Amino acid sequence: MTGRMSMALSLRHWVFLLIMATLYPCPIFAQGRSIEVLITVVKDRVVALPGGGSPVEEPLGVNETVLTTAAHGPAGFAQTTRRLLGFSSALHRWTEIHLGVEEHVEQYRVFPRVLLVQTNRQVYGFQESRGHWFSEALGPNESVHELQGRGHVAVAITPERALAFSAFTGGFYSIRFSPNEHVQSIDQTHDATVVRTTIRQLAFRSQIGIWTEMR
Repeated sequence: MTGRMSMALSLRHWVFLLIMATLYPCPIFAQGRSIEVLITVVKDRVVALPGGGSPVEEPLGVNETVLTTAAHGPAGFAQTTRRLLGFSSALHRWTEIHLGVEEHVEQYRVFPRVLLVQTNRQVYGFQESRGHWFSEALGPNESVHELQGRGHVAVAITPERALAFSAFTGGFYSIRFSPNEHVQSIDQTHDATVVRTTIRQLAFRSQIGIWTEMR
């Protein structure tokens, strides 16, 4: 009798746990889900629709229009006739940076944790987790050949130097090439980048904030 009661209680226990797991998923699995944001334009405002919470609106100014929008995972981007807008799902807010007079965007890349935007004057970087914009001025005749990224690190390559940008550390990290040095390939993981040139290998890691040279 006692054995049957124990078996019945055990069965009820497992049924109860199964029901609870269905109704209330384990936080570990819930945290592992990727967050995605959708960017749209409604009349005179840019609207971010993150995975949770209320929509986040950014009003447009008088005669200001949206030229493009993009999103990748939790990071959102909008370019208007006057400024660049970065959206952070982590902070649930928009952050702006104004473009200069006669400054125009030439290319951009949107990654889940960082944004890279290149204009005719500067390279801009946005950290999704912190909601910060950073900028790095280009030289008078300096042009950007490549914008690449994968996870927490993105790089901009010019004929003169490599610019690394991290989701964790502040600002751009620049390393110059020698006069006869040329980039051959770029290898990336979510947290590291290796730029192979005709002379050496240059490595940058997301949480170190410094280029390491390997010959």
